[in-house]
Order: sequence, then structure tokens, then C-alpha cells
Amino acid sequence: MGFYEDTGILILGTRLKRLSERFLSEVGKIYEKIDIDFEPAWFPMVFLLYKKGPLSITEISDELNFSQPAASQLVSLLLKKGLLLLNPDINDRRRKIVHFSPEGEVIVRKLIPIWKTLEKSMMEIFTSDEDDLHVVESFNELERKLNSISFSDSVLDKLKIH
Repeated sequence: MGFYEDTGILILGTRLKRLSERFLSEVGKIYEKIDIDFEPAWFPMVFLLYKKGPLSITEISDELNFSQPAASQLVSLLLKKGLLLLNPDINDRRRKIVHFSPEGEVIVRKLIPIWKTLEKSMMEIFTSDEDDLHVVESFNELERKLNSISFSDSVLDKLKIH
């Protein structure tokens, strides 16, 4: 057994980060090899806009559980890349609505079959004939629990440190 397996749950955050970085790197290689200028880090926002249509930055940050500055920063980057456009809301000129540019729509059309294949391949990795791992459901439950409590406060309470 290796160090990570021996350490158990105490090293969960590190293992999740390593797995995430490895997975995002592999997905990045796919985009690169099929010559699509798209970064895996852009996926949540692009997929959200694909699924829900035009949204304000506030709506994007709420949906993705990003801070508004983080959502604004990603929108700015994708504006510079030419994938998004930003227009005033017709009902409230102070609000800006984010939507795909014509170039962004072309990229998304190219990405959809890739995403479907990625999803299928991920299901093959995360399930087997004998045992369905329910990884997504486990992550959903973990996120729900972490959203409902302050993990650090819970541990500090158990340590009797305030």
C-alpha cells in the first residue's frame, strides 16, 4: 500500500486536488490534440451558459457558487478570447447579460460531442460491472454537508478551542 492509501481520510483534500489536476490535464490534452482552443477551467461557465442561456454575472456566480469577482474575471477572460459578449439588460441597463458570441457558439457546437464522449468515458472509469461507485452522488452529499456546517468550527469545537 502506498502513502496515500496508508494515510486514509486525513489526506483526502490533497488526493482530491491531485486527482482534479490530473483529470483536468488529461481533458486539456484532448482539447489540444483535436485543436480546440478551450481550457478545462472554462467548462463550468460555458456549460452553464449552454444549458441556461444568457445570464447576468450575479446569476452565474450564484449558479456556480463562485465569488462575483471570480465570475467577472472568467467572463473578462472569455470576452478577450472572443467566446462571450456582454450586453446591457433590456429591463435594467445597469445589469450586464453574458451570452455567447458567434465564435463562442461555433466552439460550443464543436465541444458538445466531445463532452458527451467525455461523460461516457468518465462513467466507464467511475463504475464497474460489480460495483457502482456513485461518485457524483457522494460528492453532492459531501458538498451539501460542507455547505450546511463550518467544518473548521466543528473540529475546533471538538478540540474545545474557540
